[in-house]
Amino acid sequence: MTTTIQNNNQLLDYLLSQANSGTKNWFGFTQQRITGIMLAHEIASRHAYHMSPDEVTDYVMKLNNSIYHRLIKGDGNGNGC
Repeated sequence: MTTTIQNNNQLLDYLLSQANSGTKNWFGFTQQRITGIMLAHEIASRHAYHMSPDEVTDYVMKLNNSIYHRLIKGDGNGNGC
């Protein structure tokens, strides 16, 4: 099954359905990738005048790792280690 995300509300709905699915690893690689693409696009559209594409993607990668480690796993680490 293919999921098409067209806006932030659809992304939130998708993540909520994944969280409620009973799947242990509901915020896995695929969900992180979808979230990362949406975040990169949103951040770039708002901050392109002072962030390079590499800076945006680096920030999104760090943010996704922090979300996973601090919010999903709850380990408080957030640095991707």
